[in-house]
Amino acid sequence: MASPAQAQADKAVPVSASKDATIRAGIERNTKGKIAVRSISTTPIDGIYAVETPTEVFYVDGNGRYGFAGAALIDMQNQVDLTASHLERVQRIKFDDLPLKNAIKEVRGNGARKLAVFEDPNCPICKVFTKFVDQLDDVTVYKFMFPVIGPESVPLARMAWCSPDRGAAWRAIMAGQRPMGVRQDCDTSGLVEILKTGERYSIQNTPTIVLANGKRLVGATPPEVFMTELNNASR
Repeated sequence: MASPAQAQADKAVPVSASKDATIRAGIERNTKGKIAVRSISTTPIDGIYAVETPTEVFYVDGNGRYGFAGAALIDMQNQVDLTASHLERVQRIKFDDLPLKNAIKEVRGNGARKLAVFEDPNCPICKVFTKFVDQLDDVTVYKFMFPVIGPESVPLARMAWCSPDRGAAWRAIMAGQRPMGVRQDCDTSGLVEILKTGERYSIQNTPTIVLANGKRLVGATPPEVFMTELNNASR
């Protein structure tokens, strides 16, 4: 059963072609082309429209001149954040569009529940999360080396990538080991593709988890929330 927030978000419909053109033209003119509009839809408020970009949701009037940015649209009767529900849909990533061939794949139990995680060896939360995930059963985990915290993370990822056993090398590095003298001169085009994927989907923080239904979870997600989301995504 859909939540009140999701039900409200699902009521949004695309605007007419003429209204879409008017609002797009206003946004283009008033922002000098700095905002890439993906779609425009109605909201529960007459005369206010939701604008989706590849990474965010904001609200404008019917001429694309006045807008609300960095604010949430709240249904005060049902006590739900409509923007959060809308934004969650905007930020979904189709799981099979991830470069899974470049991930470290780990299957435990029947592997029925799938998740992908972008992690950095110098990310404290990543280290806690990967220990938690390693204890789960009946999961397929795709671990992406994602060295974005600082320049010191890059050689660690390259060392693991160039290792004959990437999985073992990455687990050791994520556990805190810092190998010396390991080669970094192999073909790292797959590692570059992972980083480009992060840019494409505006993945800026670690850990970022992508579930089978495309939902992303960022940062320190409480274990009970994570398990609920994992199970829901695998149904």
